[in-house]
Amino acid sequence: MNELDLDPGMAAVVAYVREVHAPISKAITEGATVTGTDCAFLSGAMDALLGAIDARLPQPEQLAVALKAVA
Repeated sequence: MNELDLDPGMAAVVAYVREVHAPISKAITEGATVTGTDCAFLSGAMDALLGAIDARLPQPEQLAVALKAVA
């Protein structure tokens, strides 16, 4: 298995996603109602996570240069 090396910023975002997800997961497991607010919080947390991942990926022009250098 590959290990994921999280920098402090990414680790904070992952912790936030877990924090927001935990009560939603518990509600689903217990058959309780998940509110629209719960979903909005989770959607915001996921947007933050995806943004943090995107910020760490090569941008399209950098990727093209990197691929050209390897070819």
